[in-house]
Amino acid sequence: MYLLSPLEELEAMNLHEQCLLRYLTYPDELSYTTEILKLNNKILEQKFVVKNILANVSMLNYTEGVKD
Repeated sequence: MYLLSPLEELEAMNLHEQCLLRYLTYPDELSYTTEILKLNNKILEQKFVVKNILANVSMLNYTEGVKD
C-alpha cells in the first residue's frame, strides 16, 4: 500500500475538503473559508451555464438563413 505525503494528500483533496480542514484547523477564519466556497460555487455555476445553456443555444439554428 502506498501512503501519500501530507502535501500529496492536500493536493488530492477537493476545495470543499480543503476548506473544511482549514476551518477545523483555524475556526476563527470561518468567514474567509465561507467566502472561498461562495466564490467557487459561483464559478461552477457560471461554467455550468456556459457549458449547458449558452453552448446549446448557439448550436440550435447555426444553419438558419443559409441558402443552398
